[in-house]
Amino acid sequence: MNTKKIAVTIAFATLTIVLNTIRIPALYWPGYYYRVYEIPMVVAFMLFGPKIGISVTVLNLLGQMVFFPVPAGFAGYPFGVIAVLTMMLGVYLANMLVKRRLRLKIVISGNKIIVYLTALGIAFRAAVMPLLDYSLLYHFLLPIALGRTFTEAYLIALVPGMFVFNITVALYTIPISYLIARKVAGSLKMNTAQLETQDFTF
Repeated sequence: MNTKKIAVTIAFATLTIVLNTIRIPALYWPGYYYRVYEIPMVVAFMLFGPKIGISVTVLNLLGQMVFFPVPAGFAGYPFGVIAVLTMMLGVYLANMLVKRRLRLKIVISGNKIIVYLTALGIAFRAAVMPLLDYSLLYHFLLPIALGRTFTEAYLIALVPGMFVFNITVALYTIPISYLIARKVAGSLKMNTAQLETQDFTF
């Protein structure tokens, strides 16, 4: 990375770490919170491409472990990274689909673009994370971190909440991130060459 990219990465990573302090409990899933720190990660991903977006996500993980240490942090925080990356993958593939349709001269409104990005982001996150949470996080990692096990009945009862949480986080994160990225790109008059991105359609 050049100096400009490093500066952008650090700036976005710092913002994500600061936003870790804002959280709203997900009452249906004990220990989980709705947060907004994922928004700058997705904005960076849309504006500057996967390399910077993923770098911001990893730096946020390190910041969480340093500034917000919790007993289950070594298990839970990396799962947050996986959740963001699966959502980003869906967004990336949706953007590729939008670009393909535009090359075919198919007109797509801004609202439809948001729907495509959000739908695939939700699909990938909701398809992967509940499975990992149920099979790996609660069966193996959290018992090690917390020194306690969970009954199977308790875990099964959590499964609907796992789906609801991952769907709703993507449902607000992706549209807000897209609108912010579009506004920033327009305000700074950034073009594809300047952004060095995967050419998100703003």
